[in-house]
Order: sequence, then structure tokens, then C-alpha cells
Amino acid sequence: MQNLKVKIKNYGFINILKFIIFAFCIISFTFTLGCARTVTSIISYGEQMTVTVTLNGPADVNANHYFMVLSSDSNLKTPLPPPDNIDYEMIEPGTTPQRGSVEAYYTTYYSTWSGYIIADSGGYFLVDGPFIQGQVTTREPISTVGETSATLTYTVRLGQIFQSGVPDTIYFDVVSVPWPSGGAKLPADHLNSTNAYISKVSGSTQTVDDTDNAYIDPAANIIKCTVTIQ
Repeated sequence: MQNLKVKIKNYGFINILKFIIFAFCIISFTFTLGCARTVTSIISYGEQMTVTVTLNGPADVNANHYFMVLSSDSNLKTPLPPPDNIDYEMIEPGTTPQRGSVEAYYTTYYSTWSGYIIADSGGYFLVDGPFIQGQVTTREPISTVGETSATLTYTVRLGQIFQSGVPDTIYFDVVSVPWPSGGAKLPADHLNSTNAYISKVSGSTQTVDDTDNAYIDPAANIIKCTVTIQ
């Protein structure tokens, strides 16, 4: 009888041990399967930016200059077209304005810029900041304008503009400016939008539509701007 009791106890202990081992195996398998299904996302940041500005008519780089201003600052400011602004021109840092004081241009506008691209009769040029009154800026050629069409297209390396590090979010504005000889350079059109920004993540694309204005010369009338990070 005593031996029978021992056998029963041993049998119960063995079953409990088997159950524990079985449960351990199930938990281990589930954990391993869960880990196998976990995918680590690798975020790639772009090194360059391709820009396409669409106008309502063929671009005229002799009669107009076309700016794209870039910034790490969400408070990016550029002079607005009339009637919202008649006091400030859209000109490059270092240029003597015909309207407004030099100091006001730097404190109000240029201090919010990280750099800009300008298209004129000489081609596309990049100018990097920061822009400080009294310091000389240098144009860096990007490419020629090429055949005249209703689009302006160029590619720039982000590190050329954001030399201290590309921000997570890049803010921008595109401005068309009639360029009369000897006259004030007041802007004609710009991106009248609150979503003119893009992530630095590679593959990001942003298209900003602009309001069509029949009173603006087609060559200066911005329809949209598409930016792609690569």
C-alpha cells in the first residue's frame, strides 16, 4: 500500500513537471514568433531636393526673377505682392533697396531665411545663409535655364543650404518678381498656402497649389510648386 502511494505521488509530480515544461515551450515559441514578426523601421533621410514650379504661361527670365526661399523656421517671411505690401521689394541680400531701409529687410525677412535659389537670365543659382547685414553673399551656379516653358525645374543638395544640418521640416516659399530696369522690384505672386513645407525623409513629396489670378502676367502667375526629397 505504501509503495502504491509513492507511485501515485510520483505520477502526479511527473504530470506537473510535464505541464510546466509544456507551458514553458509554448511561451518561448510565442515570444520567438512575436519577435520574428517585429520589423525594425529604418528611416532614410534625403540628400537632395527636386523642385518644379509651374506657371500659367512660359517663364520669362528676362522680364522676371523667380525665387525659392528655404528655411528651418516656420516663421519664414518674404515680401508679399501688392496690395498686401508696397513698402518692400523682393531682392537679394546685399542689394540696395529702392523702398524701405536695409535694416528692415534683414530683421524682417532675411533673418528668417536659410538660403534661396534664384532663376534669372543667367540660369539657376543657389545662395546659402545665414544672411547678416554687411556680409557678402555668393551665388553658386546650379544649371542653365534651358528651353523656355511653363515650368522651372532644378535639383539642389540640401547640405548646400542647410550646412549646419538639415532640419526635420523644411519650409519654403516661391516668389515671382517683375524686374524692371531701374524700377522697384515688387513681387507679383507667391505661394499663398499654409502647407508649404516638407519632411526631410527620403521619398517625401509635397505639391502646393496656388490660387490662379487672371490679373497677374502668365509668366509670373504661379500655379503650383512640387517638391520631392531624394
